[in-house]
Amino acid sequence: MDIAELKKFEFLRHLTDEQLILLLNAGEVKKLKPGDQLIKAGDSDGWEFFLLAGEVDLIPPAGHPVHTVPAHSPEAMHALVREQPRPVNVVAHSPAAVLKIGREALKELLRQAPTDSYEVRKALREDQPENKQLLLDIYADLRNNKLVLPSLPEVAVRIRRLIDEGTNSAKKISQAVNTDPAIAAKLIKAANSPLFRGTKEFETSSQAIVRLGMQTTKQLVTSFTVKELFKVKSNVLKKRMDALWQHSIEIASICFVLARHTRGLDPDQGLLAGLLHDIGVVPILMYAEEYPNLVNDPQLLEKTIKDLKIELGPVILKRWSFNEEMVVAAQHSENWRYQHDGEVDFADLVIVAHLHQLMSNEEKASQLDKVPAFRRLFPTEMTAKQLVQIMEEAKSQLEETRQLLVA
Repeated sequence: MDIAELKKFEFLRHLTDEQLILLLNAGEVKKLKPGDQLIKAGDSDGWEFFLLAGEVDLIPPAGHPVHTVPAHSPEAMHALVREQPRPVNVVAHSPAAVLKIGREALKELLRQAPTDSYEVRKALREDQPENKQLLLDIYADLRNNKLVLPSLPEVAVRIRRLIDEGTNSAKKISQAVNTDPAIAAKLIKAANSPLFRGTKEFETSSQAIVRLGMQTTKQLVTSFTVKELFKVKSNVLKKRMDALWQHSIEIASICFVLARHTRGLDPDQGLLAGLLHDIGVVPILMYAEEYPNLVNDPQLLEKTIKDLKIELGPVILKRWSFNEEMVVAAQHSENWRYQHDGEVDFADLVIVAHLHQLMSNEEKASQLDKVPAFRRLFPTEMTAKQLVQIMEEAKSQLEETRQLLVA
């Protein structure tokens, strides 16, 4: 049998020529006549079947249409009906040839294979639930420095680098901003918004940068470009990603307003801390696309997100060269008992923003006084009720900030 032909099949394409020769010696090529049964519905066996030639019928329970699979079709490039117990009968539709391989023998060779893929990983871990498989995949990639992380858009990287290196020329920064007209337009809109407005409206990004200042420009450009990262292909996961973005906008807006009432915290950096506090969810949703059962089980998906996001968020922010304060904010964003020495930090800010959003009624809001982060944010005798009042009075600021991020 031609080794090159075998390498067209999923799983087998990951094996070396030597491994394929071993596999052929351990396997069997079965010749089938029309009507011969290959697989019986309900059976749990230890075999993998690859269709080499001819056609087979997948015959489901009564009332469902028969599906014919021809050799060399995209569907036939995978092992036939891998689920156990077998959900359908498989019968030869025409004269056919099938390669029959022991499942455990194939797995052992795949473990030794030089290449890596999600399909192989799933096959090796199929006795475990998909959320566990996802956890193992992410931890393995994290350990081997192969984790697929979202990259900060180039325009944000360039502007952050220029400003961090001490560039104070609005003209030079505006040239970088103008390479992305959408970002330039948002920056001008921000400079002319009630949050930053001066005596007259500006029309150029250079003017906007002068009004906003370098640090605010850096934080806003990053905030505007982050939306690019919240993307997946699956429609189901797209809804979850959109919900994540809306939640991030809400927390970021509250952080911005709260920071304006807190000594020692920059509102623009507070906005960015709120926007990025759940960035660890993004790669989880990206990886989850490879696990259909997980995608279709919202409760299991949420549990997986909860288990992983606190670890992944700091990894991403460190990769993007954010400072330690931002990393800590992502790490402790939902740790209501978070304790630390020294002054209030952005983790405190994000925690209080979260709790403010969650505690919508007066009874729940009264519990906010007991949270260490709240007492650090407002060391005077301010009560949660007064906080609610401040946020109520700042409704227009809150809405302006939301609009700034949504635009």
